[in-house]
Amino acid sequence: MVPFHTEQQAVNSLDYLPPPPTEQSPGFTNDKGAYLNGYALKGSPRWHQATGDANLSPANIAKIFSPILGVTISESTTPATWYMLRNMLIVTRYAPAAAKKYYMRTRPFVVYGHHSCESSSQEAGMRKDGSYPSGHTTFGTAFALMLAEAKPDKARELAKRGWEFGQSRVVCGAHWQSDVDAGRYVGAVEFAHLQSISQFRLVLEQVKQELNR
Repeated sequence: MVPFHTEQQAVNSLDYLPPPPTEQSPGFTNDKGAYLNGYALKGSPRWHQATGDANLSPANIAKIFSPILGVTISESTTPATWYMLRNMLIVTRYAPAAAKKYYMRTRPFVVYGHHSCESSSQEAGMRKDGSYPSGHTTFGTAFALMLAEAKPDKARELAKRGWEFGQSRVVCGAHWQSDVDAGRYVGAVEFAHLQSISQFRLVLEQVKQELNR
């Protein structure tokens, strides 16, 4: 698959995002409070939702958003939407990459010596990856915005689920609240950037046709 754009062609997140909150700032106090509130949900239905949201496989994302759309997203039934999903999973990794690599912020579950909602093997990888901004949230925001444009009658429900998808990263303990807040903005910037790419616009028209048949 050829991505809609390369990492070098992404809007550089380091150019527009402010630094994450410092440890003595009110912002970090808010981050800690949000983390502890999320950790208190461990074992609850919301924790289990966050665990499901952590899985970025195309099949799992399709399972999350299909009921809202009233359309089953799959490679066979909605090939354009499936292609869009897989391509956006790639380019939304590029969008936050510069800031992630620069700040290399330590994730909350590491700071607190807890476990997140993810597996031990996934946690090992996250320890080596910067927390700010949230890549999951970048994807969830951009993908929900794309679906809302394709199927505007479901925009309210899609926006709500996209918001929850990002907030799951705080519940999961994988990200600070400020990571998620920044990820939402990066996702919006990425979605705006994609609108300037002819191949994205072409596929989006195909997605509209599939989801509104």
